[in-house]
Amino acid sequence: MGSIADVIAYLEYGRSSLLKSIEGLSKREMTEIPVYGGWTIKEVLAHVIGWDQRVVEVLPLVVQDRADEIPDVEVEAHNQQSIAAWREKSWAEVWAAIQSTHQQVLNGIAALDHIEIDKRHERKGRIITIRTYIINIMIEHQREHADEIEQWRKDLDEAIDPEAVRALVRQSRDAFMTILDKFDEADVLDKSAAGVWSISNVVAHIADWERLALEAAHHIKDSSQPPVQLAFDNTEDWNMALAAERANKSWQENYHYLRQTYLATEDFMATLGPDEWKLRGPYPWFDQGTLAELLIQTAEHYTDHLPDLERWYEERHGEPKT
Repeated sequence: MGSIADVIAYLEYGRSSLLKSIEGLSKREMTEIPVYGGWTIKEVLAHVIGWDQRVVEVLPLVVQDRADEIPDVEVEAHNQQSIAAWREKSWAEVWAAIQSTHQQVLNGIAALDHIEIDKRHERKGRIITIRTYIINIMIEHQREHADEIEQWRKDLDEAIDPEAVRALVRQSRDAFMTILDKFDEADVLDKSAAGVWSISNVVAHIADWERLALEAAHHIKDSSQPPVQLAFDNTEDWNMALAAERANKSWQENYHYLRQTYLATEDFMATLGPDEWKLRGPYPWFDQGTLAELLIQTAEHYTDHLPDLERWYEERHGEPKT
């Protein structure tokens, strides 16, 4: 590394290797599934943010030849404090912070003369330099986490069970349809069934999102197929727009729409080879991930709305639906 620019490029390489290791992961994978030691990806990044912040604090002390004043740190306590500081923050906030704290480190390095990188300083009887105490440790730290995450991803992909996904899709849908098929038309058209929606509206809503998921699935499987283009910035606006499109559709039309959509999902799943379930790409709901998880989330949408049907049947008929 013959210049400050080279040092910065080296640091950027280290950070990019870490961020590359999480590319294409879904929000659930990044925030809910432990990678190791009970830490999620979000918590790994919170941990890295904490060490970035320490670099920002100690770098000026080294530059001012006050390395002996750098406070000791108990590693495990520091890690837990960093994770706790970001636990209630959103993924978007953590993502912004991992960018901004790294930039603060780069700005601090960019302000140095190159000779300062290898200037020797004494800290508690030990000789350190900015290169050995900060730069090399940062690179090694990030590469270590990148390697761990890459191995975790391989294990995650290997754990995908196509038959289990198919079974979940069918079971969730069948549980929904079992109750749905026992309603009469008056039941499904009443606008007070689920908030301001009728059961017919709920059915159309599920079919709309499954259709969008299916379009996204075709694109993930074959990138020459067009991606899903959402015209709104959040799913609530999409829900309202899609509901408005089908506001004048009859119950028979909405029911047929749902059946045709889930049959198309079945046909699509039948085309997938063993490795294609692991393919990753964008989802219609501002997320990304594997085809397997996209189909799982489609199944979970039926389960999410199943209580709407159960509550409405009990209210209309005075008994649980079985």
